[in-house]
Amino acid sequence: MEYLIFVAKSSLVVALFFVCFQLFLRRETFFKANRWFLIVGVVVALVFPFLIITKVVFVNAPEVDFSSLEQIVANNPTENINWWSVVFAIYGIGCVFFLGQFLVQLASLFSLIKKGTTKRVGRFKMVEVTEDTSAFSFFNYIVYNPSLHTADELKTIIKHEELHAIQKHSLDMLLTHLLCILQWINPFAWWYKKVVSVNLEYLVDDAIVSHQNKKEYQYLLLQQSVHSVASLSLTNTFFNSLVKKRIVMLNKSKSRKESILKMGFVIPMLFCAVLLFNTKTIAQSKPVSNNLINGIPKITIVKNSEAVITKDTIKTIVNEAKKPTKTVDTQSKEKQEKVSDTYNFQIENNASATITPVSMTTPIGTVSAKGSNFSSKKPLIIVNGEVMPSSFDMNLIIPENIENIYVFKNQSAIDRFGKKGENGVIEIKTKK
Repeated sequence: MEYLIFVAKSSLVVALFFVCFQLFLRRETFFKANRWFLIVGVVVALVFPFLIITKVVFVNAPEVDFSSLEQIVANNPTENINWWSVVFAIYGIGCVFFLGQFLVQLASLFSLIKKGTTKRVGRFKMVEVTEDTSAFSFFNYIVYNPSLHTADELKTIIKHEELHAIQKHSLDMLLTHLLCILQWINPFAWWYKKVVSVNLEYLVDDAIVSHQNKKEYQYLLLQQSVHSVASLSLTNTFFNSLVKKRIVMLNKSKSRKESILKMGFVIPMLFCAVLLFNTKTIAQSKPVSNNLINGIPKITIVKNSEAVITKDTIKTIVNEAKKPTKTVDTQSKEKQEKVSDTYNFQIENNASATITPVSMTTPIGTVSAKGSNFSSKKPLIIVNGEVMPSSFDMNLIIPENIENIYVFKNQSAIDRFGKKGENGVIEIKTKK
């Protein structure tokens, strides 16, 4: 699920840069700046999901009424289908498919280079082939079929491809291909790859006509469009299907320098996106102040209408029971076994000075002269499969973070968790 969220956020950034380019930069003639704008867009798309603004909010620790859960007993909790895993599997299959397609094109490219005749000219490797393919460059390789062009045409075409190689435009093409593999479901990624490729052609065309007759170059483009041949999408080819747009851009007036400031429109959009999608709120319980000690209630225990003990703290309560008399007849002992002692608890709140009487009837023998068993044994608490220590406070769990709670009691708890579940088991699963 986290990877899918990463892809969604990254796709949002690609869409923002694409929209900004189409609205503000598509018709401008500073092609080199546009190239870096588009490259930065891909880099920011990969980094954006990790730009998290953390906001800490202190809240009062909620009290969870676990007594209301006693009626819920789950012996065999059913597991639902994890649809996020299904979506992730489908997305992964798509990535593998397009990665395989990319590797096949790469293999075809090197196979074509291997079949041709290679000779080094300066920093470039010139590859002459016999296949009907449009001239293209891939890093320092320049591949062409000399039989498809005249000597003058070939000279211009090779110069065109050399500029692609010098400016390392193959890196741009590989980067956008990998972007499409990772975001194959995002249509903006495919459109983004297309505008990157076209802008690279604009960039080289502009450099060519600065040293060559513009009309002759346009005529060459038209000539190549008439008898166009197949090409690989990984490469920078001399001819592509956007000849008309390339000719229009060649004849377009140079953009004003201040128009480059339009690139700044993407910054507030990214800032808003970070605030909307990359702000993480963490809820923490407020720290307990030492002043709360003064608010500990006073507990008074009354046994059979007789005050037994008074405590100002909530430490272990010791019952000072009277010693039994030695002269007790058999009849009174039998009655005593049937009689239950009544313990009344008076809880006095120091802050509000209120007295809350609580009554409990306990059979004889449950309260000894040495100690008290008022507190029942704690159940076993398991959170996300991990056994919690006996000191664990369930009230610290935020209710909104709880996905499921299962309560096991009696024999069902022992059967599932063994002897350690004899006092009952509370199993909690939180949201991830």
